[in-house]
Amino acid sequence: MKKMKALLLTFIVAAFAVGNIPANAIEIPKDTLIEIEYLENGDYIETVISNETNDNATCPLATTKTITKSKTKYYKNSAGTVLWSVTIKGTFTYDGSTSKCTSCSHSASAPASNWSIKSISSSKSGNSATAKCVATYKGAIISTDYSMSVTITCSANGTIS
Repeated sequence: MKKMKALLLTFIVAAFAVGNIPANAIEIPKDTLIEIEYLENGDYIETVISNETNDNATCPLATTKTITKSKTKYYKNSAGTVLWSVTIKGTFTYDGSTSKCTSCSHSASAPASNWSIKSISSSKSGNSATAKCVATYKGAIISTDYSMSVTITCSANGTIS
């Protein structure tokens, strides 16, 4: 663990010394969760859960609380370039014994050349919401479709996964 902290500190110091990375670019909000899944071809999928709103601030003593969060899956190549992504945003109510998804919305993007979004849809059920997306890679000879889904879930105590 000390080695990882030292490596991270070294990276931060080097980034400031070089001056290519602005100070706010390395700040990650404390309520952001990042997971990485490496693929056999060298590409990887980075999953990020980020806070949208926390309506509990308006009435912290309320028995039923509301939270809105989004979860995004980024498909990246081995160099870290985002090829395409899909996001689900969900609003949930919870009270300590149950939780429910009250609304959801989806979005997708394909910023890399030769990539486009073919279709996207979302649905909610119980305490979760899912977005399903199909992206198309247009090669020189053929086009290939890739699908990816992302699900966001809220526990009875408001923990998002």
